Order: sequence, then structure tokens, then C-alpha cells
Amino acid sequence: MKKTLFISVTNLNLRRKEEFSHLKKKFEGLSQGIKPYVLAKGKPFHKRIWNSDFYLLPANFLFWLTAFFLAFYLCLAKRIDTIIAQSPSMEGFTGSILKKILRKELIIEIHGDWVEAPFLYKQRWPKPLWQSFFRFLGRISLRNADKIRAISSFTKEKALKIAPGKPCFVFPTFTDLNIFLEEKETHFERFILFVGYLHRVKGIQYLIEAFNKIKDEFPDFKLVIVGEGPERKNLKLKTEPCDSRARWKKRTKFSSPVKSLKLENKVEFKGKLSLEETKNIMKNCYCLVLPSLSEGLGRVLMEAEALGKPVIGSNIGGIPDLIEDGKNGFLFEPKNSDNLAQKLRTLLKDKNLAMEMGKKGREFVQNKFSNENYITNYLQMIEK
Repeated sequence: MKKTLFISVTNLNLRRKEEFSHLKKKFEGLSQGIKPYVLAKGKPFHKRIWNSDFYLLPANFLFWLTAFFLAFYLCLAKRIDTIIAQSPSMEGFTGSILKKILRKELIIEIHGDWVEAPFLYKQRWPKPLWQSFFRFLGRISLRNADKIRAISSFTKEKALKIAPGKPCFVFPTFTDLNIFLEEKETHFERFILFVGYLHRVKGIQYLIEAFNKIKDEFPDFKLVIVGEGPERKNLKLKTEPCDSRARWKKRTKFSSPVKSLKLENKVEFKGKLSLEETKNIMKNCYCLVLPSLSEGLGRVLMEAEALGKPVIGSNIGGIPDLIEDGKNGFLFEPKNSDNLAQKLRTLLKDKNLAMEMGKKGREFVQNKFSNENYITNYLQMIEK
């Protein structure tokens, strides 16, 4: 049984372990074939849980220096066989140094665009310098990797441009789809659903604009938005763009489509909900829309498909891996609210089409993305 060290920047508070039920299923599953050790951010420093050993460090400016020496110690003391870095950036760079020194197997994971992703939710200055730095880390990491794991065709293509010929395994991030697949009571009620972090990168403003274009044709339908984030206030209230002098400090705000388009009674903001609460809303939606401008894969699409719901997503990143256009949902041109409105119009006019798409989506997820498939794929990747 291989001893495997996961290096991650995920922040975990395992004193509140009830919040991480998905990790419980993931690591209890993986421990059937490997002995997992995890080095990440959080607390307490060490906890033996889910048949795995977690070593968690404070999330401060000393994290990577401390993490390197702790990883070095664990590789020697625990006789680690395989290091898995959960990004080609600092995690991968740290893993590459350990591989060179200690002759360990190295697997690099790619969950998105590691060059652009750091700028999606956080402003960094100067951007060109940081981009060059992340490209440098990615080249070092991927070229030193023994294997690469991508979560979509999009991320696989990015990796193999840098490290052609490397063994590459493609399967998504662990998502506890069983609780969605096991749900039997589903209905097609008259509301369109968005679930996600309320940030400009998720493209929610284009969904609201598209909904406004069809609202008179489908007066019984509402748009329900689940999630929290910095754009919630901007989406609900009318705001003006920042002046040019402030743009380097703060991203330009979008003027609110909800108030300016007089959609207050048509758009409902639910805020942040638990997984169970989200599932209970999702199981009754007519369809789910993910209008992202950047997306490694799109977990909520899998969840909605598992509940037998048709899905609509922007034709970008890893989303096309989950939507076969015209079969289990529709793809639309990113940022194009007219194109999205047309896809919604087609789906809302034909409930039989929506139900048939939902059925095909459920079969697709059940056959490809179950918890059992994830564990099998992961263990096979490590053993090969």
C-alpha cells in the first residue's frame, strides 16, 4: 500500500469536522488502496481522522517555508512513496524540489488555469510579473511530474502543451454526487436556478439580462440565485462604475440589472445555503444555468444533472465536458445574453424536452462521475 502525501493550500478547520463530510467520504475511500497524509492550511496541527493523517499549518507568510521542511520531514519519517501536488503553482514547485532531493514519485494536479486563476478573485499588482512567475512555476512542476491529473479536457490540453508525452489522467474533483443521485422526489417547478459564488467571473449579470429578455414570454417563471459573494449588492442595487483613478485598486462594478430592469419581484436571492438546503431547491428547479467566464469544470452542473435537471452553460473551459449540446442541455457563447435567452426560450417552451435532457444528464453523471468511479480512478492513477 503506497504512502501518499497530498500538498494543498486548502484551509481546513478539523475541529469542525462536520463541515467536511465530503472529505470524510473521499479519504475513507482512498484509504482502501493507499495510506494518505495531507499537508495543508488550518488547525489543529495534527489530526488522525478518516483513516488519514492531516498536518495543518497557519495560513501566514511563513506557510511555504514551514510547509517545505514539514513535507521533507514527512517524506523521510513516514517513508512517503508518492507526492501529489494539488496545483502546478507553489504546491507543484515544492513537490518538484522534494522529488529531486528525495527521489519520490510526483503527481501534479490541475484544477483550472493556474496562470489566470490567481487574478479571478483577487487583484495582484503588477499582473504581468505575477503571470510570468506562475508560468515559470507551472513549467518547472509539469516537466518534473511523473504523472499529471487534469479535471477536464481543457485543463489536460493546457498541461500537455507544456509537458507533452506525460501520462495524463482525466477525472473531476471529488463531489459527493450520491446524495443527489439518491434523491427520488424531484419536480419541474417554474424557476430557473443559479448556484455559485457571486463574483463577476461567474457571469451572473448575463443570466439576469437573458432572463429579462424572456420574462414577458414566461410570466410564471422566476430566477433564483443561491450563493454569496462581492457582487450580490451590485446585482441587487443600482451602482455606477468606479472612476478610472480607482480602477487599479478596485475592480469596476457592474450596474445592477435587477433594479434597473425592474426585476425585484422576479429575481430571488437565497444567500449561502448548506449542501442539503441547496439540493432541496435544486431538485425542484426547471433548469440550472452556469454562465461562467472561466471554469475548470463546473461541479454544480454535475449535481443538477444527477437530479435529472437540464443544464445550460457557457461554452468555455471544462463546461463542454459536462454538457453535450442539444442532448443533456445547451451551450451558449460566453457573455452573450441574447444567445443564452434563446437557449432558455427553447427549453422553457418544451417541458418534454427538458425532462428528456434531464434524464440523459442523470445517466451521464451516474455512469461517469459517481463517488465509486472517483475512488477507482484515483487509486488506478497512483498504482500505474
